[in-house]
Amino acid sequence: MDLGDLIYQTAQADLGVVEWAEGDNPRVLSYYREAGVPQPHDEVPWCAAFVGAVLARCGVQGSGSLLARSYERWGRAVTIEDARPGDVVVLARGKPWQGHVGFWDRREGDKVYLLGGNQSNQVKRSAYPVARIVAVRRAIAPEALPKRRGTPAESTTVQAAGLQIFTSLAAGFEALRALDGMAQVIALGMAGLICLAALWIARERVRKILAGLG
Repeated sequence: MDLGDLIYQTAQADLGVVEWAEGDNPRVLSYYREAGVPQPHDEVPWCAAFVGAVLARCGVQGSGSLLARSYERWGRAVTIEDARPGDVVVLARGKPWQGHVGFWDRREGDKVYLLGGNQSNQVKRSAYPVARIVAVRRAIAPEALPKRRGTPAESTTVQAAGLQIFTSLAAGFEALRALDGMAQVIALGMAGLICLAALWIARERVRKILAGLG
């Protein structure tokens, strides 16, 4: 089973979950939590929460937002012609920042059927005009994403840079003890340059790690 099939089947398993007229349905509240955006009540629009929860169950990181349009740049783009069940579809609605998001089910003429949450206040399949589609995005398998290091301290480059700084300082002070006058100034200057170079390497590595490129 590929990732798209897994996502679609996971979403399909929740068909029929309904937002309660009185009180809060714990199943809907769980969508917010699983998507990483917990809410106290199920009146908060939850189409993006449902998508995020389904993705999380499949080991895929969602957008981390309750805005449907936050999925416009999530994953990777696919054309409407290449869309298949499990792809995430973003629809325009009202103002530019408003929208709806759900999973591609099928297309019939000028209508697209989405399997999504908060569709008539429930998880169901609903038809929408194809013209409202602003993006179709496909999940990227976790193993295909660049691996992140847990902390900058785990980077061997950063560790090596730190060791180089310490070694350089120790060597510099030891050399200064055996020198005097101008020779000490020159030795101190050289040690300083080595330390600066090592700090620059460490800085660049930390920047890349924090950007998720390490």
